[in-house]
Amino acid sequence: MIEAVLRLYPQRYRLEAGDEIVAAYRESVDGVRAVDRLREAADIAGHALRMRLGVTSSSTAGQLLAAAAPQVAGVAAAYCGLHLSRWYVAASLSPAFPPLDPDSWTVRLFASAVVAVGAVTALTGRWRAGAWAAVVGLVAYAAATVASGPAFGDPVVTPVMALLAALVLAAAPPDLPPGARDRVTAGVTAAAVWVPVTALYAGVLPVSTDYGLWPLLVLAACGVAGALRQRSLAVVRSAAIVVACPLFLAYAHTVGP
Repeated sequence: MIEAVLRLYPQRYRLEAGDEIVAAYRESVDGVRAVDRLREAADIAGHALRMRLGVTSSSTAGQLLAAAAPQVAGVAAAYCGLHLSRWYVAASLSPAFPPLDPDSWTVRLFASAVVAVGAVTALTGRWRAGAWAAVVGLVAYAAATVASGPAFGDPVVTPVMALLAALVLAAAPPDLPPGARDRVTAGVTAAAVWVPVTALYAGVLPVSTDYGLWPLLVLAACGVAGALRQRSLAVVRSAAIVVACPLFLAYAHTVGP
C-alpha cells in the first residue's frame, strides 16, 4: 500500500526521500493494528497532497486552509446532521419505521453519520482523528450521491461540494491545528444552523417561508463577527468563510425553491 501512496508525491521528492519514507512507515506500523496502519498511510497521503498543491504551514494557501478547516468541519457537521434529521423526522412520522435497505440511500445515511460524528470529534478536541473520519465520510457520501442519481438531490453539485470540503480538511497543514476559540466558533455556527432547521423539519417552528439560505446566512454572520473581532486577520477570516461554504451552497441548491 505504501508504494501506491508514494506515487502521490512529486517525482523529484519521491526519488530523493522515497526510501526514507517507506522505511519510516514500516517501522511505525510494525506490529500495530490495521486501523493504525491505515491512519499512518492517510497521513503520508495527506503530506503528499499538500506537497503537490504547494500547501505548507508557511504558505499563504496553507494558512488559509488552516483557518478554514474548523469552519469546514462545522459546516459538514451541520449539513450531514440536517440530512440525518430530515430522514429521522420523515421516518418517525411513518406508520411503521422504514427499514434500511442495502442501497445507495443507506450508504448516504451512514456516511452522513460518519461525517457528523467525525466533525464533532474534531471540534471537541481530537482534531486529527475526527477530521480524517469526516474526510472518509464525505468521500463516501459523494460516491453514494453520484450512484443515487437525481432521486436524492443533485448528482453533480452535491458530490463536487462534498469533495471540496473533504479536500480542505485533508490538505490543511497538520502543524497548524485550530485553536479552541476557532473550534468553539465553528461549533456554535453548526448548532445555529442545525437546531432551528431541525425544529422546522419537526414542525415545531411555524415557518412556511424558504429556509434554504439560512445556513449561508448564519455562516456569513459568523464570518463577519470573526472579522470584526480580529480586524488584523479580517481578509483571512473572510476568505476562510468563502472556502468553508460549498456544502451550504449545495444545501441551498437542493433544498431551496
